[in-house]
Amino acid sequence: MQSPKQLARIGIFYLEEAVLDVLFEAMAAQEASFVRAVDIRKKVGIDKEWDRDQWLIRSILEKLKMEERVQPRIVGKQQRGWKLTEAEYEKRR
Repeated sequence: MQSPKQLARIGIFYLEEAVLDVLFEAMAAQEASFVRAVDIRKKVGIDKEWDRDQWLIRSILEKLKMEERVQPRIVGKQQRGWKLTEAEYEKRR
């Protein structure tokens, strides 16, 4: 039986993979160079699950950014979308 800590880490891993898959598919299809967090939430199927569901995807994106796996598009002082880093894209090809 897995501990609660192990289950949480597994859950985070799968959320990260879902986000990375959405960004990879967008880059591979050349749909858009950057994908908005709201669109990522919709594609992974957790939009409108609860009142503050946006924090979950944003937290995952920030974690992946710290790991240098994704990069934000900055316009002024605001983030306007996300994409895989070139290294992450090449790793997933």
